[in-house]
Amino acid sequence: MRWMRRPGRREVRRDLLLWALLCLPAFLAPAVPLWWEPATGQVALLVAAAGVIALGAAVLVSREAPLAAMLLVLVLGSWNVAEGLATAQLWRLDGMTKLGPLNGLTLGTVVFSYLAGRRAADPRPATLAFAVILGTGTALALVSSSGPRPDAATTRFWVTVLSGVLLSGLLPWLIGRLVGQRAGQRAREQRLVVAQAQLRERNRIAQDMHDSLGHDLALIALRAAALEMAPDLAERHRKAAGELREAAAGTTERLRRVIGVLREDDRAPLAPPEESVAEIVDRARESGLRVELRGQESLRDRTACRVVQESLTNATKHAPGSAVTVEVLRDAGGITVTVTNQAAQTPAGRPRGGGLGLIGLRERVRLAGGTFESGPNGGGFQVVARFPCEDGAT
Repeated sequence: MRWMRRPGRREVRRDLLLWALLCLPAFLAPAVPLWWEPATGQVALLVAAAGVIALGAAVLVSREAPLAAMLLVLVLGSWNVAEGLATAQLWRLDGMTKLGPLNGLTLGTVVFSYLAGRRAADPRPATLAFAVILGTGTALALVSSSGPRPDAATTRFWVTVLSGVLLSGLLPWLIGRLVGQRAGQRAREQRLVVAQAQLRERNRIAQDMHDSLGHDLALIALRAAALEMAPDLAERHRKAAGELREAAAGTTERLRRVIGVLREDDRAPLAPPEESVAEIVDRARESGLRVELRGQESLRDRTACRVVQESLTNATKHAPGSAVTVEVLRDAGGITVTVTNQAAQTPAGRPRGGGLGLIGLRERVRLAGGTFESGPNGGGFQVVARFPCEDGAT
C-alpha cells in the first residue's frame, strides 16, 4: 500500500524553503515549557533543536497527512505561555491573564493549521481533534477554578493555552478550509467550461458529419432511383434498386434525428463545409481584417478551415487592428496550419473569456488525429495545428 507519493522537485524546493523560514523563529525563541522556566542555555538549545526537528517532520508529512503535521506543531507550541498577544483581567482570577501565546512555534502552528484546512479533503477528523482539545482544556480550566480554593495559576494556564488553540490553530484552519473550498469550486468550474467547449466542438463535428454523410446518401438514393427507372432492367433488379433507394432515404432521416439529439438550442451557424481556406480569408478581409495567406490557398479541409476561421475570430476579438498571417502547408505527413498575429492577445497569452475557442480547436484537432499548440510568439500570438488530411480534401 502506498503511504506517501514521491514529491516533485518544485514541491521539494518549496518544502525546504518553508522549513527554513519556520526554523528561524523556532531557533531564536525556543518554545520552552512553562515548568522549565527559567531555562538554562543548554535547555534552550535542546528545545530549539527539538523544535527544528519537529518542524522538519511536519513539513515532511504535511502533504500526505496535513492533520498530523498540524497537531504535532500545535501540541509542542502550546506549553510555552510566557508571552502573549494581549493580556486581560478575567473574572475570578487574580492578576492579568495572557491571551494568544507567542513563541518560536507559533508561526509554524499558524502555517500548518492553514495548510491542514487547505489540503484536507475531509474536515471531520480536524473538527473532532479541535473539539477534543478545546473540550478537555475547558473542562480542566473549570475544574481548577471551582471549589472553595480555586487554583488560579492552573486556570490561567489553561485559559492561555485554549486562546492559543483558538487563535493560532482553529482560526487559520477555518481560513484554509474556506480557501480550499473556493479553489476546488474554481477548479470544478474550469473543468465544466472545458467539457462544455469540447462538447460544443463535438456537436459541430457531428453536424459536419451529418452534412457530408447526408449528401453521400442523397447521391446513393438518386442513383438508385435512376437505376430503378432504367427501361432495360429486370423486374427483380428494379425491385432491389427501389429497396436500396428507400433504405438510403430512411437512413438519411435516422441520421438527421440522431444528429438532432446532439444539437444545442443556441448552436452557432456553421459555414458551408465546401468552403476553402482562401474563401474564409477573403471574407475576413472584407470585414476589415489585415490577413496575409500563404501556402495551399485553395485547400478544402474541414479541420483546416475550422482552425483558420476560429483563429481569425480570436485575433479580431483579442487583438483588433493587428496584422494576421495564415500559412497552410500540405505534404505527405498531413496538413499544418499556422496562424500568427502581431499583437499579444492578453498578458501571459491567455485570451479573455475563458479561451473556449482554443479549447474547442484543441478538441477538434485531437479528434482528427493531430496535435495543437497555442501561445505567445515573440510580440504576438501563434496557433499551430498539425493533422492528417481527411478523405476528399482538395
